[in-house]
Amino acid sequence: MEHIALYRRYRPTNFSEVIGQDNIVKILKNQIITEKIGHAYLFSGTRGTGKTSAAKIFAKAVNCENHGTGEPCQKCETCKAIDNNNIMDIVEIDAASNRGVDEIRELRERVKYPPTVGSYKVYIIDEVHMLTTEAFNALLKTLEEPPKHVIFILATTEPNKLPTTILSRCQRFHFKRLELKDIYSRMDYICTELNVQIEEKTLKLIAKNADGAMRDALSILEQCLSISDDNMVDYNSVKELLGISGDQLVYGLIENIIHKDIHSALNTLEQAYGNGKEIAQLVNQMVVCLRDMLILKVTNSSDNLMEASEENTNTLRELSTQVENELLSYYIESLAEMESKIKYSTLPKVLMEVLLIKLCSVGLSTNTVTNSNVEIAQDKISNRKPIEKIIESTQSKNNRQEERKQAKGNIDFETLCNTIKKDRPLIGTALEMGTCKEISDEKCSVAFNKDNSFHYNTVHKNRQYIEDQVKKLINPNCYFNCGTEEKGGDDFLSRTKEVFGEDKVFLTDK
Repeated sequence: MEHIALYRRYRPTNFSEVIGQDNIVKILKNQIITEKIGHAYLFSGTRGTGKTSAAKIFAKAVNCENHGTGEPCQKCETCKAIDNNNIMDIVEIDAASNRGVDEIRELRERVKYPPTVGSYKVYIIDEVHMLTTEAFNALLKTLEEPPKHVIFILATTEPNKLPTTILSRCQRFHFKRLELKDIYSRMDYICTELNVQIEEKTLKLIAKNADGAMRDALSILEQCLSISDDNMVDYNSVKELLGISGDQLVYGLIENIIHKDIHSALNTLEQAYGNGKEIAQLVNQMVVCLRDMLILKVTNSSDNLMEASEENTNTLRELSTQVENELLSYYIESLAEMESKIKYSTLPKVLMEVLLIKLCSVGLSTNTVTNSNVEIAQDKISNRKPIEKIIESTQSKNNRQEERKQAKGNIDFETLCNTIKKDRPLIGTALEMGTCKEISDEKCSVAFNKDNSFHYNTVHKNRQYIEDQVKKLINPNCYFNCGTEEKGGDDFLSRTKEVFGEDKVFLTDK
C-alpha cells in the first residue's frame, strides 16, 4: 500500500477543518452563500498556515452542486471528481517552475474556454511572487478583466514582492501563524485517529517547534512515529530528535551568565554540544527563557504570556530576581542577533563561545586582570630602570591633578559609582566602565571608548538619574554629562612625551 505523508493524508477537505483562520473562512463562506464571488484573490502568509488548502476548498465549494451552506457537500459528482483530481476546471500552477512570460501567455489563451463541468474555472497560482516582471505584465490584463467563468487565486509567502498593480486587483487575505492550542488540538485528533499514545507535553513540544505551521508539526509528528515502538511516542525521544537541550541545562547556562561564571558557561556549552544538541536550538531556547524572565519581572505574573511550563515558572522567577531588566534585554538582543549569524556559519560553536564570554563579561571592569598578568607586567617594568623615573613622575603628576579635582568636590568618582551601584547595579557598573574626565562642584564629566557602546548607551539613557545622584552627593548646582572618544593608543607613551617632549622620546627594541 502506498504511503501518504500525514500532512497530505489529513489535509482539510472542507472549511470546518481549516484551523486558526476563522475570519477568512467566514468571509469566503458568506461570498459563496450570497454568490458575490470575486474574480481574483490573494492568499498570503507563512508556510503551513492553510493557504493552498483553503484555495482548493474554495474552488470545490464554488463548483459544488449543493453549496447552500458555503461548504462543499462532498457528495455530488463535482466534489468527488475534484477530490480525485479528475476535473480539468481546477488548475494548480507552481509559479516557481512556470515563471516565464510564455507560460502566462498560454494561460491567457486557456482562460477563454468555459468550464467543462462546474460553474467556474479556478486557477490556483502557488508562490506567485516567483513570476518574472514580464510574466506579471502579461497576467495583468487578464487579472483585471477576466471572463465571468474564471477565478484566480494567488498564493504567496512574500506578498511584498508582488507589483502594486497586481495587489490592487485582488481581494487580499492574510493567513496568520497558527496558535499553539490550534496545532495541539489538531495533532491530538490525528493521534486519536491513528491510535497513537502520546503525552500532552510531547504534543505541546512538537507544536512549539512547528513555528506556527501545521505542515511542519505533522512532519515532525511523522518522524516521531517512525522512531516509536508500539505506537507510543516518548517525550525524551522527541527531544533527542529535535536536538533540544534539557530545561535544567538551559537554566544553568543562563545562571552562569548572570553570575559571570565564564568557565562554567563554556563547560555547559561543551556538554550540550557533546550530547549532540543543536547550537541554534540552544540559542532559541535561551531567548525564550530570558523573554519569560523579562515578562515575569515586568508583569509579576505568568498568565497566558509564558512559554515555560508551570513547574518551571518558579525557577525562572527566582533567576529573574538576580538580574536587571536592562541586562535581560541586552542578553535577548545579543542572542537573537547570534541566532541569525549561526544559520550561515560553519562554526556555530565557536560563535556561541565568543558570545558567552562577551555576555559573562558585561559589567566586569576592564581593569580586572589575573595575578599572572600582574606578575608579568611587574617583571617587565623592573627590567626597565630608566623608565621607572618617568612612571613615578607621571604618576605623581596624575595624583596631584586627581587631588585637585577631588578637593573641589565632596566625593570622588569611585565613591559615586559605588553609591549608584547600591541602588541601580547595572547603571553603576556601566558608569564605572567610563573614564572620569572631571569631577568638581560644577561638573561631573565621563567619557567612554567608542567600542564600549553598551555601557555608554546605558549611562546615556539614565543620565538624568545619574545627574540627580550627582546633585545629592556633590553639589545641587553640579551637572553631569557623558560622551564617547576614540580608543587611545599607548597612554604611557603619550604621557612620557608630555613630560619630556616628543623630540626626546624614541622607541627602541631591546
